[in-house]
Amino acid sequence: MLLKIVENEIKNEFPSLVFSLNEKEHVLIIEGPNQEIGNIEIEDDLDELIIVVGNFTHWHASCYNETLSKEEKEKQIASEVTEFLNDLFTDKIVMWGSHKGGGGFYYPEFNENEQDAPLEPNEVNKYVWSGKKIS
Repeated sequence: MLLKIVENEIKNEFPSLVFSLNEKEHVLIIEGPNQEIGNIEIEDDLDELIIVVGNFTHWHASCYNETLSKEEKEKQIASEVTEFLNDLFTDKIVMWGSHKGGGGFYYPEFNENEQDAPLEPNEVNKYVWSGKKIS
């Protein structure tokens, strides 16, 4: 199961991280720092993972490289998720908006000029994982 591979990667990369695994529902839950941000939920959808990014958005982690074995694909997906979590936990990612009215996340370091800026409303709440609200 893909989620078990990700669970092992998370344990190796973030040994002090507290999370829960609901094997029946195929979801791993990392509790968020506060209610405004919400939890990270990693859902196993057999050949991909759906990563719910707090109260903001979600994304799909998958591998379409047909030259790789199933095990290699799973390892690549797990690595991608672990890299994302590392960036999230070190406040390199800004989350904005909500599931209700649209939201997303972006890396501010890659959005320094205006044409690369994320599409977000001007009056939207933005946060980093540590709980800090970005103006």
